[in-house]
Amino acid sequence: MNNETIELTLSDIFKIFKRRFWWFLMVFLVVSFGTLIYLLFFTKPIYQASAQLLMQTSQPTISIPSAVTQLMGVSSLGGGTDVQTEIELMKSRQNIEKLINQLNLMELFKDKQVSLEDVVNVISEKWLKIESVKNTRVIQVSAEHENPEVAAKVVNSLIDIYLDMRSRLIVNEYSARVDFIERQLPGIEQELKDVEDRLRKFKEENQIYSLSDQTAKLVEGVAQFDAKVYEAKVSIEQVKTGIKAAEDMLKKVDQKIVSSETISTNPVVQQLRSKLVDLQVELSALLQTYSETDRRVVSLKKQIEETQDLLQKEISKVISAEIQTINPAYSELYTTWILKQTELQVQQATLVAVEKIRDEYLKKVSTIPSIEQKLFELERQKQAKQTTYLALLSQYEQAKIGAVGTVSNVRVITSAVIPNRPSKPNKKLTLAIGGVLGIFLGIVVVFIREVTDKKFRAPDELERIFPKIPILGTISHDKTAKGKDLLVTFECEKEEICSDFKYAAAMVLDMPIKIFGLTSAGEKEGKTFVASNLAYILSKMAQKTLLIDMSTNSPMLSEVFSLENNGDIRDLINGLPLENCITKFSDNLHILPLNEKDSWFLSNPKLVDSLGKLVGLYDKIIVDMPSLNSAEGILASKAVEKFALVICLGKSNKSLITSFVNSNTANKLIGIIVNGINR
Repeated sequence: MNNETIELTLSDIFKIFKRRFWWFLMVFLVVSFGTLIYLLFFTKPIYQASAQLLMQTSQPTISIPSAVTQLMGVSSLGGGTDVQTEIELMKSRQNIEKLINQLNLMELFKDKQVSLEDVVNVISEKWLKIESVKNTRVIQVSAEHENPEVAAKVVNSLIDIYLDMRSRLIVNEYSARVDFIERQLPGIEQELKDVEDRLRKFKEENQIYSLSDQTAKLVEGVAQFDAKVYEAKVSIEQVKTGIKAAEDMLKKVDQKIVSSETISTNPVVQQLRSKLVDLQVELSALLQTYSETDRRVVSLKKQIEETQDLLQKEISKVISAEIQTINPAYSELYTTWILKQTELQVQQATLVAVEKIRDEYLKKVSTIPSIEQKLFELERQKQAKQTTYLALLSQYEQAKIGAVGTVSNVRVITSAVIPNRPSKPNKKLTLAIGGVLGIFLGIVVVFIREVTDKKFRAPDELERIFPKIPILGTISHDKTAKGKDLLVTFECEKEEICSDFKYAAAMVLDMPIKIFGLTSAGEKEGKTFVASNLAYILSKMAQKTLLIDMSTNSPMLSEVFSLENNGDIRDLINGLPLENCITKFSDNLHILPLNEKDSWFLSNPKLVDSLGKLVGLYDKIIVDMPSLNSAEGILASKAVEKFALVICLGKSNKSLITSFVNSNTANKLIGIIVNGINR
């Protein structure tokens, strides 16, 4: 008999939960109380201190050509790129190490025997949280620790260390100029005084006080280019200072750099720089004759700009080739560095061009008298020193103003204060999560228990697993009862259990079956109990009933009905008269017992004939059959017309019954009687 299983309905699920409710409740309570105990006894409160920094946009920025950003693979450097750079700088290893030393944080780890590297990692990864506030230029710095004072000190000290490092290391053109010019001014001033003294003495000694007009113009031209040579040298030193600052910054964040020598020795860079020198010399010659607005001058200036762009692109290529991947977080630093390298090459080309032009002027000096040549040289030095000195003074003032203007581009909005409430754990949230987890695990355990349970627990399971097999009755049973106590319907006709058997008896009466068997999947599942009481109830319903004991492994009807050891079913098969074999328990209930364990009679071909002769004598013949998982059960099934399967809740094996129901032996199975119901 093949039976198709059906899908679980919502009603089935509710029944499963009702049946397994205590499993669900146990898991829920265990997880919930476990979470509560963990929160109360095993977690330490964690305090969080926070501060905020504002990245202002007032700082002068460098114009970044698209060619550079394209070569670096960066689509845009606006928005939060510089903010991200500042975050990376703030949590650099050097800053964390300074923080550890400043606050003596190694003392907090003295019991754990850890290294400085381990402490740096713990602070960076577990204590600190530095992030930008979305769609703003605000940086939030937070620290978590069991000690609220430590958390606040870590945040405030790190900000102080970062601001100090930033003021010293961030590329700051104005600060570099101030430092450089302050070193140059005293020397230039002294050199100017020295050349003025020498010029005055020369004029007094030689009684010559002025130059010819032609020589004066020559002096003016040479002095002008001397000043430009010096300015170019100063610019080169300033650019080198900026490059060093940018390289120091990249080193601080552990980023790779390329040496200036690698860039200068590149053949394409050298070629473009030489071209730039030639163009600048040519421009200087044109300006001697034509104005700034002349088309030839404008065209030549455009060529110089294009050459500078090509030079910048080539330097970007050199750096990109040396550095395989550029971290987007540091793209602004790299771009500044590239621009500085390009400016260095341009200034070096300018110096070469100016020196060439000046040398051309100096060649003309040989045509004037020697005494005038000496005066020329002194006048030239004086004008050059004056021009340089005044230019440095002007740049010095501009640099100081610029330096003051760039100091405060990072502002502390709020400093960290000592928190008075822990941020972790959030006890309410954690307990709620524990409750939800308990519910989830409870549901999982319920379904796992349902799937792995090898026993039947409720009638609805039978209805779901065997939808085509009718349930003939549900019986409550005291599983501790034995012997004559099994005949529960004998003196309790008004109790509920009698109603259960009356219902089952009514179902049997509706069947046009004379010989009706009762079997089970295993021993001690209540088939004798059901057979005895069902037969008794049928007899009370005025049905002349014969109860036959074929339970070969454990014959119990003699004990249940307190029969004396007279004849049994074997005697009937051997030819004794029926009246010598049966015991009359009442007018309508006769018992044909089996007085001892014996299974051989089941294979006797006379068994079926003997039972057939009894059909006309009784209204119903109830047979207590052996268990179906035995050969005796198969033999006994041949002697009955139909049989019912007694399933004891909490005891009957699902797989065993399922395999039997789907076997050919079950072709006589007419229904199920459920035993062991809890009312």
